[in-house]
Amino acid sequence: MPKVRSKPTKNKPYLQKLGPIFGGCSEEEIRSRTLPQLIKPNLSILFVGINPGLYSAYKGHYYSKKGNHFWPCLVQSKLVPAHFTPDNDQDCLGLEPSIGFTDIVSRCTRAQSELRDEEFDEGAEKLRDKLLKYNPMVVVFNGKQIFARFVGKKLKDVSCGRQSYRLPGCFSVFYTMSNTSPLNAHYPSVQSRIFFYDEIKALIAEQKVSPYWPVQVKSAPSELNSEKTDDVS
Repeated sequence: MPKVRSKPTKNKPYLQKLGPIFGGCSEEEIRSRTLPQLIKPNLSILFVGINPGLYSAYKGHYYSKKGNHFWPCLVQSKLVPAHFTPDNDQDCLGLEPSIGFTDIVSRCTRAQSELRDEEFDEGAEKLRDKLLKYNPMVVVFNGKQIFARFVGKKLKDVSCGRQSYRLPGCFSVFYTMSNTSPLNAHYPSVQSRIFFYDEIKALIAEQKVSPYWPVQVKSAPSELNSEKTDDVS
C-alpha cells in the first residue's frame, strides 16, 4: 500500500522524513532551525528576505535552494567573487562592498503562506531596530511583499527600484527588487535580473560620497550567529 503522509498536529507539525537532499532529517527538526543574522555596522548592502525555506534552514545559509537566482546574480554582477556560493554568505561581511543578510521573519516554513500577520509585525519592528543600530548604506528587500509588509502598504502600491521611504534616525537608502525565485515569471533568467544589481551598485557609489558615512556606532559588534530566536532563501 502507498505511504500516507501524516497530518500535522498542533504540537508535532511534521514527523516524516524528507528527501535524501535533507540528509535524513525530519521536517520537524529542520523547522526548529534558524539562520544567523549576518550584519555589522556600516554595511554597504543589507539584503532582507522574507523567511528561511526548508533547504536554506537545513544548509544554514541564505538562498541555498538550487535554482534560486540570488547567488548567480551576485556573481554575474561582480558584487562577490566568481567562486562564491551560499556557503560563503558569512564571507560577504568582509568584502568591499560589504554584504549582510537577514530575514524579516526568522521562523523556517515550507511555504510563506504559513506565516502569521503578527510575525510580520514583530519582524518589521525588529528590523527597524537593527537598521537604526547598524545603519547599512543600502537596504535591499528581496521581494515587493517584504517591503510592503515593512512599511504597511498594500502590495499593489509597491514598485521595484529605489524607494522614497526613509526611516527617521537612519541614513539608509531603501531599494526593492523582484524576489529571486526561479518561479518568478516576470524575471525568468539570471540575466533578466542583473539590472537590479547594477542599480544597487549605483546606490552604493552615491552613498559613499554622502557626508553621513561612516556612521559612528557605539559598541555594536556584528550579529553573526546571534538572535537565534523563534521569530521567521
